[in-house]
Amino acid sequence: PASPFKLATAAAALRRGLIDFDTHMPVACHGGFQLGNRVFHCWKKEGHGSLNLTEAIAASCDVYFYQVGQRLGLERLLEDGVRMWFPATTDIDLPSEQTPIFPSSLQYFRDRFGKNWSAQAATALNFSIGQGENDQTLINMVQFYAALAGTGIERVPYLVRPADTLHRSLGLTEEQLAGLRRALIAVAEEGTAAGILRATVGKGRTLAIAGKTGTAQNPHGLDHRWFIAMAPADHPLLERMR
Repeated sequence: PASPFKLATAAAALRRGLIDFDTHMPVACHGGFQLGNRVFHCWKKEGHGSLNLTEAIAASCDVYFYQVGQRLGLERLLEDGVRMWFPATTDIDLPSEQTPIFPSSLQYFRDRFGKNWSAQAATALNFSIGQGENDQTLINMVQFYAALAGTGIERVPYLVRPADTLHRSLGLTEEQLAGLRRALIAVAEEGTAAGILRATVGKGRTLAIAGKTGTAQNPHGLDHRWFIAMAPADHPLLERMR
């Protein structure tokens, strides 16, 4: 999923009280973050400097989120990913929905790499920016972003018949949800999707857009690039989503 997953990392850290929207990380972004003898690079080679959470989302700063992932640690990243339903299908009313790839615990890595596997710290950094052993379907990401756009509750998406299924909460407060939406608006207005800004919907009216860009490394060819968005960003239809 690449950078759109940074909102899940932010949500996990906010819910656990590890950061707030004014949090600056100890290491400012100068293009990379060193862990042991390895440097994890930011997409912006010259760096972003010192940012708070809102600014880091708008700029999609990898170095900021490496440090959020470091605070969470891999075990809690996986635990909260399970809580946000990333290992599972959405149960949309369509046949043959594909199951995402998302480890449910550290045992996944021990089974894959051996019982002496010791790359938890580096793996947490990769997961924090939506890389690593994390493959999501588009509808899974839509389900998560719909929760951010609404009341923080993930619902089963549908085309024809609503599912009679228990809903899942992201565990965020109204203030935290509003803060994340403001950050996503900043993405479109001044951040990595500043060219989007507002869409014209006719007769001079505009539609405010919030969203998140993503560029994922692909070992088989060109990078995967995508954009996930919600609108109208300045007036979420909360009542309708209840």
